[in-house]
Amino acid sequence: MPTTGEIWRDRLEWSLSISNHGWLWTVALLAAIAVLALTAVNARSAQRPLHQVVLVALRAVTITTLLIVLGQPTWVSQQARQDGKAIAVLLDSSASMATGPAGKTRWDRAVAAAQEIMARGGAQLWAVGDRAQASINTKLYTPTGSATDLLGGLRAVRDAHVSDALRAVVIVSDGLDTAELRGRNGPDATALDGESADIVRSLRAPVHAIAIDDPTPAMDIAVTALRLSQFGFARTFMPVAVDIEIAGAADQKGALTLQLLDNGKPLASQQVPIAGLTRRTISMEFQPLHVGTHVIEASITPLPGEATTTNNRAFAGLSVVRDRIRILHLAGQPSWDTRFLRTYLRAAANVDLVSFYIMVGEGAGAYVAGEDTTLIPFPAKEIFEDALAGFDVVILHNFPYGPFQLEQYMPQLSQHIRSGGGLLVLGGPLALSAGGYFGTPLADLLPVQLGPPGDDGGWSEGTLAPILTPLGNHHPVAMLGRDAKESEAAWRRHSIFGRNSGMLPRQGTAMLVTDAKDRALFAVGDVEQGRSAVLATASLWTWAFGADTEHSADAGATGVDQSERDARGDYHRLLNQTIAWLVRDPDYELIRLTPPADPVAVGEPVRIGVALRDGAGEPLTQMQLQWTAAEPATMQEELPVTFKGPLTDERGLATLELHGLKPGAWLIVVQVEWQGRPQRAVVPIVIAVPAVETAQIQPNDRLLHLIAKASAGTVWQGSGPANGIPLAPLDNIESLARAELVHTELWSRPEALIGLLVILCLEWVLRRRWGLA
Repeated sequence: MPTTGEIWRDRLEWSLSISNHGWLWTVALLAAIAVLALTAVNARSAQRPLHQVVLVALRAVTITTLLIVLGQPTWVSQQARQDGKAIAVLLDSSASMATGPAGKTRWDRAVAAAQEIMARGGAQLWAVGDRAQASINTKLYTPTGSATDLLGGLRAVRDAHVSDALRAVVIVSDGLDTAELRGRNGPDATALDGESADIVRSLRAPVHAIAIDDPTPAMDIAVTALRLSQFGFARTFMPVAVDIEIAGAADQKGALTLQLLDNGKPLASQQVPIAGLTRRTISMEFQPLHVGTHVIEASITPLPGEATTTNNRAFAGLSVVRDRIRILHLAGQPSWDTRFLRTYLRAAANVDLVSFYIMVGEGAGAYVAGEDTTLIPFPAKEIFEDALAGFDVVILHNFPYGPFQLEQYMPQLSQHIRSGGGLLVLGGPLALSAGGYFGTPLADLLPVQLGPPGDDGGWSEGTLAPILTPLGNHHPVAMLGRDAKESEAAWRRHSIFGRNSGMLPRQGTAMLVTDAKDRALFAVGDVEQGRSAVLATASLWTWAFGADTEHSADAGATGVDQSERDARGDYHRLLNQTIAWLVRDPDYELIRLTPPADPVAVGEPVRIGVALRDGAGEPLTQMQLQWTAAEPATMQEELPVTFKGPLTDERGLATLELHGLKPGAWLIVVQVEWQGRPQRAVVPIVIAVPAVETAQIQPNDRLLHLIAKASAGTVWQGSGPANGIPLAPLDNIESLARAELVHTELWSRPEALIGLLVILCLEWVLRRRWGLA
């Protein structure tokens, strides 16, 4: 019997072989002649001639049967088979084939067409998605492939039939190839490129196609591309181009909303009219505010009844770096501390500084007419409403809370800091509790808890020695040496003159420097996505007293001793490190994460590199990593970390491998316990949906026609021809003929024994009836 996918030739060659027994055959033949002669003589006594003939004939049949059994005859059947598969059916199992209503999807119609070919016999089924697999049943597959690689499928069929002969190949597909065939043959191609054509012709058989179309055009809106630079600068506007296509929505009215999101948070949006829209490029721009890895998403609102919504959004990775740090410096009054800080910030090459002095404040004791001064009113509205979003760090330098409308604009300042900005509060008699911060929304942003001013009014004069806490001795902000010993020595050579009082540690923040009575002097902490720091003194300038801070390169000038150079270095280093930490400079982070450079395909593991370094840059070894994943829209400041990761090695490195994340944007939170406090870092990643497969959902048989043209094939719509698939002639097929010999031993079959017994019994009965012995 023929088997599926094989050609059997209806040609049988028979031969009869009789064993050669030598002398035994001679004796047997002589005995047979003798017995037959005696039978003839004996039969003459029968009364009728007919009886004589019948008896001799029966005896002759008996003798012949015995001679046949003695010869042990065997039938040899030679069955010549064409070695190979007649027809290879390539069934498109990619995700686009699932388009359509239940029970009437493209996949349902493609399976019906493939089964019609298979039912005729002589065909082998292949499922083709992102790879090709031979199959025996269409029920073993579902249309979930993340790509359509038709050329790869043809190559796989060719390689599987190196020694076999194909008579035809049939592709059953919607024609939406997403792999090399589409890339090599653009929309204007009239014939296959050379390499693709060589692959098609190497099959040595016509390649036909059954194009699976939709009865009515599927309604679909697709974001086909999101184009932007891979690198950008913080707080610098970036252009974005979004390509969208719409089909099957000619009767729709209104407008679509195209939205840009950064790590799941809205950046910008634009209304796109539907009327007359088939293909359009939308130009937008946005301003990334924070350095690091960003996942930019372009999303368009779906229409009711869309064929698929998986192509309504597209993702792109963006690495944001900082070319300059924009700092807003607000000083409550002129002072040496203010002067030194302004001089340092103006000299820094990577800082854009906007600074305001309060020269004459309310309650100054004298009225100054506007025409008698060149001073301007404090521009609170312009700063806190119009320009605040453009600054990376806000410095409140001995700045009071009440007189300058700070309370009125606290919602804007609070939102700015909590969304990723940095806040540095430098102390003085007009700051913190002495400046009316206690009990205000501004106090909620600080890494310390403020008490009421008290008897000293919130400011205490006097000289004291700053003391590093155990945490500060390893923290990247407070490290003023190459190691903990050098850092502690650096802090010991400085004094603090005057301090703000009434400050207590806040849960979850880092107390870096205290006085001898453990009262807070320097603390830092996170405020949701932003950071804040408090240095509760106005005497930091004394660390650089006498130094030319505008020309720090002259630090080794004659007349400046080593202690003064060290002091100036400590001043610059502390400010550098504090500002870098506030803007989340990666070099000052305890946890440094390296996410995948590109979106990760759904189902693939996500590998994130983790490096742990203390403030001196030393690796933190054998640290237990913990992690969790959250969608950007549901991210919380105190998100519980629920999963254990690996330990860091001797280099402070580890690789976090995550599995099972659904398609879309995710924020990965990594946490370690360090110095008794949890330290966290967050990195965004993208799990890619098979967007390339469903980016264009409308069937297109252009590539199918090019394939058929290259191999003298035919393209049919919906189903194959009623009279079967046209095959290549057998004479044109170089094949291997393989003969199978089937041996059947006739002499041992039970029919021979039964026949012999029947003949003997019949002869005996007739002899009795006719009166013969």
